Parts: sequence; C-alpha cells; structure tokens
Amino acid sequence: MKFLDFTSLFEAEPASLAVMSTFQLDADFFEQRLLRCPALANARRIIVFMDAGQWSNLLRQDVPARLLNRRYLVVPVRPSRGVFHPKLNLLANGRGGQIQCGSNNLTRAGCSSNLEILNSFRLDLEADGEEALYIAQESYAFFKRACDDAEEQAGRIAREWLDELPKLAPWLAVSLPQKRSRRARLVHTYEVSLWDRVSAILDHAPPRKLLVMSPFHDPDARMAKRVLQRWPRCKIEFVVQQKTTNLPVFQLRGLSSSVSLFEIRNSSRRLHAKLVAWESDGGTGCLVGSANFTAAAFDALNIEACLLLAGAEDCVASLFDKEFGKKPVSFEDFDPGAEHEAEPLDVESGSLRLVSAVLTANGALRVTYCHRLKSGPTSLRIALRTPGEQRPRAYLSIPNTKTGTVTVVPPESALADARGTILASLVAEFGDHREESPPVWVIQEGRLTYESSGEGSSSTRAKVEETGEGLTEFLDELGGREGFAAVIEYLRHLSIRFHDGEIGRYGQRGFLPPIRDPYHPDVAPEWLLQPNADAPALAEAIYDFADRHEKHRLRKHAKRGNINGMENFLDIFIALIRILCVYHARGVVHRGQLIPRICRYLDVATMGFENDEDCSEGYLCTLSENLGDDADYLQEVSDELNLLGHLFAALVIVQKVRYVPLEQETVRRPSHCLPSFKARLKSAIKQVGLKEPPLRDVRKALEEYRMFSPAELAELEKEVSV
Repeated sequence: MKFLDFTSLFEAEPASLAVMSTFQLDADFFEQRLLRCPALANARRIIVFMDAGQWSNLLRQDVPARLLNRRYLVVPVRPSRGVFHPKLNLLANGRGGQIQCGSNNLTRAGCSSNLEILNSFRLDLEADGEEALYIAQESYAFFKRACDDAEEQAGRIAREWLDELPKLAPWLAVSLPQKRSRRARLVHTYEVSLWDRVSAILDHAPPRKLLVMSPFHDPDARMAKRVLQRWPRCKIEFVVQQKTTNLPVFQLRGLSSSVSLFEIRNSSRRLHAKLVAWESDGGTGCLVGSANFTAAAFDALNIEACLLLAGAEDCVASLFDKEFGKKPVSFEDFDPGAEHEAEPLDVESGSLRLVSAVLTANGALRVTYCHRLKSGPTSLRIALRTPGEQRPRAYLSIPNTKTGTVTVVPPESALADARGTILASLVAEFGDHREESPPVWVIQEGRLTYESSGEGSSSTRAKVEETGEGLTEFLDELGGREGFAAVIEYLRHLSIRFHDGEIGRYGQRGFLPPIRDPYHPDVAPEWLLQPNADAPALAEAIYDFADRHEKHRLRKHAKRGNINGMENFLDIFIALIRILCVYHARGVVHRGQLIPRICRYLDVATMGFENDEDCSEGYLCTLSENLGDDADYLQEVSDELNLLGHLFAALVIVQKVRYVPLEQETVRRPSHCLPSFKARLKSAIKQVGLKEPPLRDVRKALEEYRMFSPAELAELEKEVSV
C-alpha cells in the first residue's frame, strides 16, 4: 500500500474551479492546510458541497473559520432521503485537471490520520487521458445534479459557476463516444443503486469470493445475507479493525461457513476505508469510494459516489503488504466498534432559523428565514457580527413573518472594516426578552471569485494563459496588489497553452485576431522599485518560466512541425522575448541571460541546433519537410501570420541588446553585432525556399511588442536594412 499525504495532491497549478464534496467539513483544517496548497490557494473559485444536516451541526459550533463563504463557497445539500455522503473532488482548468474519489471527509482525521482509500486521476490534455476525461465529465455531471438538492442561494451560485466552467475548460463539453467496456467509471446513486450496478456485473459471472472493507454495517447483516442469497457459493471475507468496525458478529455466526474475518494489523490508524472487491470467472473488479457496506449506501437511500474498476486484482492485492497487513481472526476474538453509520439530521430543528444570507457585490444583503415560535414576536431583525465579537455590530429590520426572503442594505460603515468571515443571525424581539438563532456564515458573493489581476475580471488572465499576450502587464498588476512573492509564484505555475491546430477530441481553438495595446513607456512599477529579498528569486522565476516554455512549447512545435500551430508558436515566441526584454530594461534580467536565450529561440524557429549539451529540431525545417518542400504554401502561411517579420524583429532586438558603443572598433552600430548569427538566419530562410520579409513586416512585428517608442522604432528600422 502506498501511504499518501493528501495535501500533496494539491501541489498543482491553480484550478479555474475546484469542486469538492464531503459529508463533514473541518473548516479550520480546510483553511489552515488545504486552502494553502497551490491548486487551491490561487484557484479562481472553490465550491464545497456537504450534507445539510452536518452543515446545521457546524452552525451550532464555535468554528474558527476566517474564509468560509468569502474565499470558498459551502453548499449544503439535502437529499430527498438519507444523507449526502460522497467524497469526490474535481479540479479543472483550461489544460486539464484532477479527479479524486475516495472515502475521506474534508476533516483533519480524514485527510491525515485515518486509514482511507483514495483514487486520483490527473487529466493532461496533451497526453492520452481519455479515461480520466470520461471520469471528469461524469464528475461534472454529478455536481450539476447535486445543485438540485442544494440550499437555494448557495445552490444558485454553484450552478452558475458550473454552467460557466466549460468556457474556461472546454474539454468538459466535448462529446465523447459511449464505450461499453471501460477500465474505470464513476458511479453514483443519483442515477441507479450501487446494488443494481454490481448485480448487473456479477449475475453474468457469479462471484467466488467477495472482499469487503467498511467501517459500518447494518445491525442485521443485511448486505451479507443478500449476497449469499443471490450467489450461494460466494465466500465473503470481511477486513475489520478491533473496536472500530461495527460488524454484527452475532448475526454472522450462523453464516460462518461462508464468512471469514481478517483483522488489520500493523496500524494504529482508524480504519475508515470502503471497498468491495470480487473474483469470478468473468474476472476481478471492485467498487471503491464513499459507500459503506450497508443497505442505505447500496440501495440509494444515501447519495454516494464510487469508482467501478475492472481488472482490479493487482490494485486490491497491493493494498496488503508489510505496512498494511491482515491476519485471520475468529468471531470469538473480534471486538466490534460501537459507532453507527450516520443518519439524516433534522436541518429545520429549532424554533428560529436563518436559512441563508448573501451579501451581493453591490452591498445588499439577501436573507431567507423562518420561525416556529408559538407566540409571535414584536419584531424580527438580522444581527451582523464578525468572529470574536460578543455583540452585533449592526441590526437590520426585516418583515415580521413566519417565513420569507428579503433584501436589505446594511449601513456602509457596518462592514467597512470586515476583512474575513461575516456572521448573521435571526433575532426575534419580545416585550421582555429576545431569542436568537444559530449564526450562519454570510455568502460574500462579490469576493468569492479570486482574480490575481486585482481587477475582478478573468479576461486578462485567460488571455495570458491562452496566448501569453499581456503577461508583463498582468504581472505588474499582480505585483502591485500582492508583491514579489505572488509574481514569483504565478510565474512558477503559469503554463501558456500549447496548440498546434490538431483537430481531436479536445476541440480546436479558432483564430482570434489579437488585440494590440498601444505603446506606453516602460517605467518600472512601484512594487519592483522597493527593496526586497525576493528580487533575485524573481529573476530565477523568469528564467525558469522562459526555459520551461522553450522546452515544452517551442521545441515541441519544432518537433511536430504542424503548420496549424504557427500562431501558437508566435504567441509564445513573442511572450518569452517580451518578458525577458522588459525585465532586462528594469534591471532584473541580466544581459548575459537574455542574449543566448533569444538566439536559441531563433535557432529553434528555423533550422534547429545541436551541441555537446543540448539539441533541438527547427520549426521551419520540420514544416518544410512535412509539407513536401512546398515553399509556396509555406510562404503563403508565413506571410499571413508574419512569421518572418517576427524572426527578423527578434534578431534586431537581440542585436540592440548586444550592442555596446565603442566596445569593439569594428562594431559601430547594433546591426554589426552577431554577424554569424545573422548570416545563419538568412541562410535558413533561403534553404527552405522563403523570401526575406520587407521592412514594413519587420516594423509591424516590432510594434506588436509594445515596448518601443516611435523614435526607437525608427532607429531599429535603420538597423534592419543595414
């Protein structure tokens, strides 16, 4: 068995939307541990679906939550019967994401100290991830269905976010062919009972053996009896833990010829894993996820989510080793636990209840409330406070009715200094006393969407991640708002999308003419001028970002040589040169680091290079080979996208950086620098049958960098023709 630090699964690039589900939530653990991991810390939006009864319990506790319903949205779900019990997570962005399905709640015990089973799938759209894509789409559909059972206001916001997600992660909406045979699929009880799912498989090939791991069982051993009644020759092996598993020993004694117990050894962790695995003539398989081996779970009384795996023999066998072993134990020597499976709680208990409170972006508070008071109050008010405050900081009068939804506007000063969670409660006033409901966390709708740009718009960030355009401006905004560390962290995780025009299952991006901003003088922003110990780390982050994109984007284009990817190649080519040049002008990027990188980009763009330490194909060379040396067609597409204008513009830029007046007697102007490199570029273009670009094309390319004044452009133009 591989023991895993659950938080390590969130050491990934930020999610556009992270959707998680749990029966119970430990808000303090979630904020202190999980929310600080990269995938969630910089996630655009975060939703946590949880059982409404457990949410009601949470409201009655003094929970030290600072960011609940401010940085992440909690959505209470109340099924028509049973409890909401899945442990399913979907982290999605434009390039893929991750799906996690297991037995652990989002609690300290569930994520760190219990014995749980978790399956995680990473979805990489650049790799062969069809199996994970199926499961991701099934997970997405599950969460959309859960919104139907959610509390109205939180459910409304969650549904809107889920509906918007395919715009940021278009692969979620790609139509996939239906496959009868799959190694793994997500199954949940919104669709059909788990018992019907498993029976449909095993009726064709009755099981010889069933292995069951579950902390909770029915008091009457209902599921074991049901299995043996349907498949009498099956042997059932229960994996148990002393004083934890509540297995009904007395009920099973009469089935001892078909039932055996195996005790967990070598572990002091509480067993909370759920697994049902089988062997039959049809092969092996298992059901693993949130479902206990109970009728409530298997008969769709609860809402559960599990993975149904085929060919699972190796997976199940790998669970038991020296670290996590099992040994036979007799019925007489087994001491069962006393804890029982959770049952639905009455979420409407209490005579006074504030159902929800939503603070809109324009400062209005929308509340839904109800009461069952025997004698009518003289008035009803909403009390607002922040955690730790003994007395409400504001009261807002609402209609004195038994139930209602109303919008009120708090005084502007009431919440002006609120920097974290806001609590609201319903207060009923009587002549001689007052009654107050348990508080709820106000949903701060305008703050739930996290935008690193600081402008509250996702368009800038999406454009950067799609094409690299606007990267330096985005970093300026981010640095001004959050400082050096935020810029460094963003660069370390930023991955501009690779796209070579291949039409496949993940769709195709249509051509969008880029919007070119006008030139503005490149003055270093205030945050960059302040002394900071992280300044050297910023340079390293820029170098790492540039080298990563050269290797995984530019060189990948050069290797594939797909002419449909030329636009994406140029987007990344321009973005890398621009960030290096801008931060060179600001004193961050060293000249000796900039010059060889731009020269290498030009080699990758043309004929490639090879030396003792490194090598790469050339994009133009590979294009020419793939097109059968059709120079006319290559010239046509190159002219359309101004590829050659950009190559010569890059040459002029690197010559300008290289030039130092009076350094060498023979080098009297920038165009005299790097003569062998200039000759190599001209030779490469001639070798594939292309013509050198006219001056107007080079000037157009230089303008697109938006970092040269008209006077500087005029000086650079003079160097092109020399």
